[in-house]
Amino acid sequence: MKLRNELAFMLTAAGLGFLPQSGVAQEAEYPELNLRYALFISSTLPQSASLQWWADQVAERSNGRINVEMYWSESLGGAKELLELVSSGAVDLASPAPAYYPTELALTNSVQLPMVFPDNFSAQLLAQDLSEVPVVMEENKANNIQPLFWTSVPTYHLLCTRPIRTLGELQGARLRSYGQYVPRMWEALGAVPVTTTSPEVYEGLQRGLIDCSYLSNDFAVSASLNEVAKFYVDVNFGAIAGYVAYINADRWNGLPENVRSLFLEVGAEAAAKDREDIRRIGDESLDILLERGVTRVEFEDVEELRAQVPNFLDVWVNEMQEQGRGEAATYVADAIRARVAESLN
Repeated sequence: MKLRNELAFMLTAAGLGFLPQSGVAQEAEYPELNLRYALFISSTLPQSASLQWWADQVAERSNGRINVEMYWSESLGGAKELLELVSSGAVDLASPAPAYYPTELALTNSVQLPMVFPDNFSAQLLAQDLSEVPVVMEENKANNIQPLFWTSVPTYHLLCTRPIRTLGELQGARLRSYGQYVPRMWEALGAVPVTTTSPEVYEGLQRGLIDCSYLSNDFAVSASLNEVAKFYVDVNFGAIAGYVAYINADRWNGLPENVRSLFLEVGAEAAAKDREDIRRIGDESLDILLERGVTRVEFEDVEELRAQVPNFLDVWVNEMQEQGRGEAATYVADAIRARVAESLN
């Protein structure tokens, strides 16, 4: 918790901190609000349950006066359209994946770098930390968004249509990819990256467009990927922060103080609940896949694989320096390293 305490001190000293106080949000009557929340993920994911819990608790604690209507599975916009929708105010809230926006969310994108975070706790807590850091706050301001809370994702693995045991068998394999950095990971290993958003993975495996999904086990279970891919390759590619609840900043700034306090108070509880739930579900999901007929394949060249994959935190910092954001990126990278070291101790 040292990093979080230091960041909280910095923000308080700068007058930038916003920490809701328990009980404050219940004192005044709430206005009647109907908010639209756009998501590209389905309602069946564990992270979706965390987001829905937040919306349900907001409704309950406001005595039904604040209603957040969830629009799942790209029903209000595609996975790569959500940032523009919430930024423009076309929707009130959205959960775009930062990795899909390497330019607009360049600093925030650091929480979804491959092979950086050892578990969902470190990834989500770091994402929460960064949401309160001035340089990231400026990035959010430029996109006209305000983060409320983050969900988390268990460690990523490969689920494949054929067994892959060695680096040699990875050569030429078509692997699900997204964003700016995952393709480079596959290229470094001699595989072929195929850009595939998460809603497209099932069909991609079914039609042979990709040989392997690159996703967490909980997603594989929720999306029934075991129906189209039967081999679980036992390599841990690390965890990432999940889906962040963004609200349009103009909408946020126009809300009464008690509503904003309520949103953040419930968001903090939702994030804490999510961390515990996702860790448990991540552990259980592999057992479910195996029970559904998936074969666990032990990868034989783990150390060689790790040696070939670039250190993407260093790669990211170097690229941010080339864009004139070196100081901000270095600060973020140092925060990430501190959080990861803390989680390993």
